[in-house]
Amino acid sequence: MTIEQDDARAGASGLPDVIEVVGQAPGPTVAVLGGVHGDELEGVLAARRIGHILDAANLRGTVRIAAPAHPVAWDAASRTSPVDGLNLARVFPGNAEGSPTEQVAAFLTSRVIAGADLLIDLHSAGQGFDMPLLVGFAAGEGPVCARSAEAAAVFGAPHVWEHPEASPGRSLAAAAAHGVPSIYVEGRGGGQVRRRDLDCYVGGVLRVLQHLGMIDAAPQGESDAAPSVTRSVVVRGDGDTDGGVEAVTAGFLVTAAEVGDHVTAGTVLGEVVDENGATVALVRSPQEGVVMLLRRRSRIAAGDTLAIVAERVPALRGASDD
Repeated sequence: MTIEQDDARAGASGLPDVIEVVGQAPGPTVAVLGGVHGDELEGVLAARRIGHILDAANLRGTVRIAAPAHPVAWDAASRTSPVDGLNLARVFPGNAEGSPTEQVAAFLTSRVIAGADLLIDLHSAGQGFDMPLLVGFAAGEGPVCARSAEAAAVFGAPHVWEHPEASPGRSLAAAAAHGVPSIYVEGRGGGQVRRRDLDCYVGGVLRVLQHLGMIDAAPQGESDAAPSVTRSVVVRGDGDTDGGVEAVTAGFLVTAAEVGDHVTAGTVLGEVVDENGATVALVRSPQEGVVMLLRRRSRIAAGDTLAIVAERVPALRGASDD
């Protein structure tokens, strides 16, 4: 088994370790990120498990793994850097001469993403939000978007989130700029790692590797193992956790819906109560769709994101039939 470890992270540089599992036969290169946000545990644990599972003797191609992708945020269990306050998932492709977080983004872009045949960025809802287990991708025209849609379908998460484009500053946008197809994953988060989520992360990556011809076998997805299980729910929306339904006043959020619920326009997702428990505002769904995000922390301020409801679509768009 051949594993190559990048020694570029030296001392207090703050750059992540990059592990490469290099197969003994040629094949594609897949980049895997975990822990872009330091409070998201699932991606780091899954990526490291994948690195131990893969056997270079039976691997065709290379798997690059950076987990945690943002070491200082991981060490602080923080969504943002304790050094410069920046969110790594908003500064890609970074700047090698910029702030520490921008340097990490530049390193990941040049060392891990560029030259890959696919990027898989393993996130979760972290401490602040609750999200259903999902895989997301940026839709659009052209082969890069088609291959991204194909990888999302193969991954096999219960929900698929199709975005109209890769938002600026994200790893997916950096991948697109380099012509690299990409997907990302979200799980429930909240400081808890659920077996179902972790198994889906690991199994999904392995299913993608199998689909690319890099390994011979991978675990079945839920719908494959149990044909009676409904296949992935597909939704469309921008997925920006800095947007969505916002609080109009401060108070305490009392939720009335769960992530994954199907709701109609006007459905009460929750209410904002004051310190006496009296309702001061209702939180309603702006449209018919699926609840893809709910705020986890009850104490809120005006302007906080409380929920995201995404439009449900009948089928995965853009998947290749090749």
